[in-house]
Amino acid sequence: MANKKALQLIELGLHPVLLGSDGDDLKRPLLKGWQTAVYTPADVARWPARNNVGIRCGLQRDGRALIVFDFDEEAWRVFPAWSGLVNGGGALLELRQPLVIVTSGRGCHVYFYTTEAHPGRTLAGRYAPVEDAANGRKRLVKFIETLGAGRQVVTVGSRHPNGQRYRFSRGIHYEDIPTLTTAQYQALVALSKSFDERPTRPERSRAAYPVQLNGSFKANHDCLDYARRHIGAAEQVERNGDIRFLGQGGLLVTADGRGWYSFSDETGGGLPELIAWHQSLAGEGIC
Repeated sequence: MANKKALQLIELGLHPVLLGSDGDDLKRPLLKGWQTAVYTPADVARWPARNNVGIRCGLQRDGRALIVFDFDEEAWRVFPAWSGLVNGGGALLELRQPLVIVTSGRGCHVYFYTTEAHPGRTLAGRYAPVEDAANGRKRLVKFIETLGAGRQVVTVGSRHPNGQRYRFSRGIHYEDIPTLTTAQYQALVALSKSFDERPTRPERSRAAYPVQLNGSFKANHDCLDYARRHIGAAEQVERNGDIRFLGQGGLLVTADGRGWYSFSDETGGGLPELIAWHQSLAGEGIC
């Protein structure tokens, strides 16, 4: 039962997230504010029993932070090679505990604790043409992605949209999640990036585009107001209330307009950062 899974997560010091009960909603949070909510046992005991449950990544109740390495597309090829390198990676990557691996029948999740919270990032992938796209548009095939602060991961026992259940491998449990040192985490990130097949590109630095909220930008009240005035793409309201601006690289703006996140550039922040990010895409600086 979903509420029992959520209660067990709280007992383990983790933050549960209520997900949907059918189709794509099986992986989507249902409650607004789940990114910061701290649910009590009384709260989760009322959650519908047939719904999936997730774990909020990032900082947990005991002060440690959860980071999950997500192997999705081409996991059959990438994960065995990655895990082989981890197991044979020498003293820096040598872990005294076995990897905590959860499979979904398609890909897999590998769980770690870290001493500080890290944002989620796409570490490896490749670009592939979109079928029937007349303009040559491409999509990102994600090999390795980390699920960190602001993200969630579906729990063991929950259902995947493919009909299978998420399951532990080799009889391990959440209690067995190893804690990485800073050096080990950085080494795992570097190792994961070695699988990246995307062309290299120069990084855009927001520091190169200082922002002062004056002139025409002073009239923008918040991130949502700015996005609607200056980005102007079609909108889609997510189940948790966030607003997705379609065709903008996975741009999400919170319903209250205070924050935003770009999945393509793996960055976010408040209104000044949104203006700088948007203007950097157009190659314009703001003084």
